[in-house]
Amino acid sequence: MTMTLSQVYRKIETLLNENGVPDADIDALCLMEHFFGADRTKLILHGNENADENSYQKLFSAAEKRMQGVPLQYIIGKWNFMGYDFYVGQGVLIPRDDTEIAAEEACEFALSIDRPKIIDLCSGSGAIAITVAKTAVNSEVTALEYSENALNYLKKNIELNHAYNVVPFAGDVTKCADSFKDGSFDLIVSNPPYIRSEQIDTLQRELQFEPRMALDGGKDGLFFYRVITEMWYKKLKSGGKLLYEVGEDQCDDVCKILEKYGFENISFRHDLHGYKRTVSGSFFKVES
Repeated sequence: MTMTLSQVYRKIETLLNENGVPDADIDALCLMEHFFGADRTKLILHGNENADENSYQKLFSAAEKRMQGVPLQYIIGKWNFMGYDFYVGQGVLIPRDDTEIAAEEACEFALSIDRPKIIDLCSGSGAIAITVAKTAVNSEVTALEYSENALNYLKKNIELNHAYNVVPFAGDVTKCADSFKDGSFDLIVSNPPYIRSEQIDTLQRELQFEPRMALDGGKDGLFFYRVITEMWYKKLKSGGKLLYEVGEDQCDDVCKILEKYGFENISFRHDLHGYKRTVSGSFFKVES
């Protein structure tokens, strides 16, 4: 039986809703746009047009995956972050709105410096690195990532966005600091894994599809903040900045870690929900 675009949308929305998919109406609309090129405006103006049967079958298969908890972003294969598209899929963390706070702060700092040298640790898809590189076009950005799967997405996203001032670097953030000279960078930015290990299995089902290594921050969620701060702070130039995205209840603890290593001008920024989402501090080299 032939269905109209509007009928297909209503059917998919109902299926998603009945199977407990949050924001089913939004997900159904995203799927309609992906498989039919039918955004909200087209559905309003041309909703009575017949839906292509082949496209409907692909849409229905995608909806079944979504009902099983597969993230919408993985199904579509691409997601927008701060105006730039990023390929995403199994094995790479999905860029989220929360991370925009860190990206915005990194961009502001990069724009305040002539030809800044920046490194993004635990870069994943490259969302922060590429956004900063595209905003501060005279910057040199190194994007460090350990996971082979994520690194492949990172490289594809550099090409997708023509962000050729980003250099991908394969390395374990806990072991490769010595690959870089002290005083190399104006800015170190990182959105490291910060979920407490015991909480991983209790997260919403969509997050269970994302790579555990990109989520697990150790027993108290602070493992990578300690390691990165200790191993990498000397890689900053005098006056350089270390900038972290942090979990909702981690700001005070991360501030203390920065204080331990002599950072000054330590500050934080709130996200749209009122949580302290970033922590940053300035490093000033003591002249001997």
